[in-house]
Amino acid sequence: MSGLSIVHTEASLGWGGQELRILSESQGLMRRGHEVRLLCPPESRIYAEAPAWGLPVIAAPIGKKRLVGLKCMAEWFRKNRCDVISTHSSTDSWLAALAMLALGRPYPIVRTRHISAPVPTNRLTRWLYTRATARIVTAGEALRKELIERNGYPAARSASASFGGTTRAVLPSIATSAMLPTAVVTHARPASMACTSACGTPSLA
Repeated sequence: MSGLSIVHTEASLGWGGQELRILSESQGLMRRGHEVRLLCPPESRIYAEAPAWGLPVIAAPIGKKRLVGLKCMAEWFRKNRCDVISTHSSTDSWLAALAMLALGRPYPIVRTRHISAPVPTNRLTRWLYTRATARIVTAGEALRKELIERNGYPAARSASASFGGTTRAVLPSIATSAMLPTAVVTHARPASMACTSACGTPSLA
């Protein structure tokens, strides 16, 4: 399989298991020949830590659900192609979903769910999880089961992956699935460890 271009988005400013998983799995994907990039707020801890993991990181104002973040994300994805987007927190998931909607949905989104807090059952959230995203990946089978039983999300559109599982199997298989666009599959470019910025956001590099 040719290397894929994968973009992670993370709005969280915190530091813990979720952020470490993103960095570890991104590193694993790059070692397998995939191109991986991370969009996150410049003030976040993961932005400062990413270069040490060899992960190219792009500063973007996506720490809050604001129009400036949506515009920046839409503009960045308009100029930068990828094969799949993996979102990790509520804010960046919404911004990515709306950006893809505005651009005509050129790239599939995988919504990675790390935490056990209940997902709202309103119509907008259902749209985010079932229409705006191509697949849902949970950090454990119990989380997946709750989304199926409590929220009524289709079981066939979700998968659970233990630490490292997203890297080794789930994202590459989703990106190359027959259900997703094939025209956007590209060859990976060599990864750079530099910090860059999007939409004029200051770089901390």
